[in-house]
Amino acid sequence: MNKPLFLLLLVAFSANSQTKITQVEKYTQIGLVWGILKYHHPDISKGMYTWDLELIHLINDIEEIEEQEKLNNELINYIRKYTKPSTKFNTDPIKIDQDKVFKNNFNYDWIDKIAFGPVLREELIRLKNNNNIGDYYASSNTLSKMLEFKNEQGILDFDPLLKSHRLLELHSFWNIIQYWNVNKYLTDTPWINVLEELIDNFLNAETIAAYEIAKLEMFSKLNDSHSYSISEFMYKSLFNRLPPFGVKIINDSLLVTTTYNKKLAEKAGIHLGDIIVGINDLSVPEYINNTFLNLISVSNKSYLKQRLNTFILRNNTDSLKIKILTNEGELKNKTIKLYESFKLENAKRLIPLEKSNWKKITPKITYINLSEISSKEFSSVFKESMQNDGIILDLRNYPRNIKLKDFSKFLYPKRKEFVKVLLPLKRNPSMGEYNAEAPLKMIANPFKIGKKNTNYYKGKIILLVDRKTGSQAEWFGMAIQQSPNCITIGHQTMGAVMNITSAILPDKQEFYFTGAGAFYPNGESVQRKGLRIDYPIKESCVNYNSELYIEQAVKIIESGIK
Repeated sequence: MNKPLFLLLLVAFSANSQTKITQVEKYTQIGLVWGILKYHHPDISKGMYTWDLELIHLINDIEEIEEQEKLNNELINYIRKYTKPSTKFNTDPIKIDQDKVFKNNFNYDWIDKIAFGPVLREELIRLKNNNNIGDYYASSNTLSKMLEFKNEQGILDFDPLLKSHRLLELHSFWNIIQYWNVNKYLTDTPWINVLEELIDNFLNAETIAAYEIAKLEMFSKLNDSHSYSISEFMYKSLFNRLPPFGVKIINDSLLVTTTYNKKLAEKAGIHLGDIIVGINDLSVPEYINNTFLNLISVSNKSYLKQRLNTFILRNNTDSLKIKILTNEGELKNKTIKLYESFKLENAKRLIPLEKSNWKKITPKITYINLSEISSKEFSSVFKESMQNDGIILDLRNYPRNIKLKDFSKFLYPKRKEFVKVLLPLKRNPSMGEYNAEAPLKMIANPFKIGKKNTNYYKGKIILLVDRKTGSQAEWFGMAIQQSPNCITIGHQTMGAVMNITSAILPDKQEFYFTGAGAFYPNGESVQRKGLRIDYPIKESCVNYNSELYIEQAVKIIESGIK
């Protein structure tokens, strides 16, 4: 074979041996490499480059690449472009008690699983092992130890109609969670798979509406009740019309609990106590799954129902079909009209509002609603009830006017830990500190409660919780549960205990997630699962009893159940 012919065949063979990659694979790899550079590179992590714009340039530069080998070369050059003679990598181990290092979120397996080739893989491993990391993009608050993303301020002239801008939005969000969300390990879909799943949505989101829906689906992947995003777009475009009555989701049905406009409700043939068992020819669970499951981020499906109480019958259509069980026990199909707005006229409620902060249920049982009661009133009521057989603390709300120390005066015989906290490790992407020490713990340790006290309350404490119990209310609940005589009854709570962390995305939208992990002293996690329940309550739409929780609490106190 002559030499020119051999060279021609070699070139042809080489061209045919190139590994084709899909658009999803290409942009997934770009997001992974851009993210590890952002948070692991000695110089980039210190803010030496306008990193959002660098991604936009990269996306535009590789637009025509369709082969893995060409992409690998492009990414090798991209990494080396930012590694100067002055760039200092450091592989010294982090200085922390290794027993406290939380590694459930440490996942760099993608470096070996993707066909990057030996040269690019070596560059990525060097980045992974680098400990000379700046805090320009993710810093730790000195007082709270919570993460802050102060230098994420969005970009000027963000245009969701540009593919590069949409992908920047996705990659920014995904990498913040990948490297800094200590609860990432709890998502339904392994986080490393989420990026590839969402690429198509953002590639194809060529209208404002499609882009906004893609973002909602992106947030929903967090499975975090703190990160729900009821955006302006949802209210104004997707669910901008509503019925003239309100419902409460109980089990798999909707109980009509409020009529906002008597005339319009009567016109629709809707009455208090009616039970809706189907929507648009679907059962209520099917309708929730089809319509909302991918649009709202929640820690558990129980809290999704709480979020949807005021939302489930909203739509952007003029009407909805419903199947209803009337008070007379008759199943009927109806079409109800939806309105952009209506006047509140002769509104009626099936469930009366609790107006008192406390009341005597019996001479020996006191009920305290924690929602609005002040520290002073709480203390006064507790002192009067010290000889009671039982005190019912209603935490089916969000306490506004009391503090943890208000409980510590009465509930604990000694000081004790009520929560173990998981915090992100400063300048250590993907790493957490389990059973972290509280900042300023010498002044006041927020993870412990109580003091030595022989005169603590020795009767039964019945703690009432439900889907509305979330965030700070769950924090209070964990503390109350550590009192020696506490019994918790109710329904699965929100499952998002600790402080909220927020960051601003390239399109200037702020998003939220639970910034720390919470565990009982025995190591049992509360994030997503919610508070531990001793006696579950199961409500029913039929013959609905708004006093069910309190009646059960009284029964437990009077029966002497421990």
